[in-house]
Amino acid sequence: MTIIFLFKKYLGLLLLLFIFVVFFSLWQFPAFLPLVGTALLLFSLAVTISSIFKNHQESENPRLKIARDIATLLATLVLILFLGWQAGLYANSLITPHFGTLTGLLCAIGTSFAVGYWVKKGAGKFLS
Repeated sequence: MTIIFLFKKYLGLLLLLFIFVVFFSLWQFPAFLPLVGTALLLFSLAVTISSIFKNHQESENPRLKIARDIATLLATLVLILFLGWQAGLYANSLITPHFGTLTGLLCAIGTSFAVGYWVKKGAGKFLS
């Protein structure tokens, strides 16, 4: 059995397990959440990279295409993380003094997701 086959077969089960671990760690071990977030990010990168390898397995000159797709993935991820962080930080600093911490946190999360969406959409148009 290949790793890709195992990912496909047990992907739903692994995602449910991750959701359970996140909620359990929120309840019992809040300091454990950065490790869970890192594991989830690495898991999603592994699934995406294995999908890239599978898509370009039979193509002509696969190394160049695989390297280009992985570089695009990593560059987009870094750009999304950095710009989402900056926009969320700015939104939190503007909203928190006027409306409170919870509202600032929710606005920061919404802003960072919106920035991530627009960066992904813009990178898709730029690269195609």
